[in-house]
Parts: sequence; C-alpha cells; structure tokens
Amino acid sequence: MPGLTAPDQPAAARWTSTTDLHVEWGDGHPSDYRTDYLRAQCPCAWCRVERGKPAKERNLLAMRPTAQALASPAVELVGRYGIRMAWGDGHSSGIYPFTYLREICPCPACRQQRRR
Repeated sequence: MPGLTAPDQPAAARWTSTTDLHVEWGDGHPSDYRTDYLRAQCPCAWCRVERGKPAKERNLLAMRPTAQALASPAVELVGRYGIRMAWGDGHSSGIYPFTYLREICPCPACRQQRRR
C-alpha cells in the first residue's frame, strides 16, 4: 500500500517464477527482476572487480552462471536494509541493499531515468 513504507523500501516482494522476483516499493512502483540480471549486478567486492576488468580478462565461468545456479536462489533478509542471495553455485557474499535494488530497477522508466 503506497505511503506506508519509505519509497526505497519494499512494501511487498514475491517470486512469480523460479527466475523472477517481483517487488512493490513503498511508493507503489513495481520492479520485476530476473535472477540473471540480479546475479550480473551482484554488489559483492569480487563481482565488482570482475565487472571492472576488460571483457577478455574476466572469469567468464563465474560471471555467466548456469541456469541451475540462477533458479530459485535462497534469499535471506539482512537487517532492515537488504537481502543476501545464495545462488545455486555457492556464491552468496553479495548483500543487495534495498536502495541498490531500487537504483538498478530494470523497468523501462527507470532505465530511461538513469540515462539522463
């Protein structure tokens, strides 16, 4: 319900499939995240370093996980500020703060806003 939760805090979240997470934000904005997108945006230190390398130097096996590794990750609430995902291949060091999840919303309106 819009208005009862801060805009960058989730009011509700649910899996709509084994690879799709739907979040309704405090201001009513809906976000739909595919697990491959979330994994590609992993905020852990190792993933940030790998994304910063030239493409030919990246660890492609780790950066391109299998479908099995992406399906239905375990999700753990981290305090009141974020979530941690435990992926099927054992990767689980990234904490996704709610503010970061809102910042990387993949909807067309948010993508357009980030381009400005």
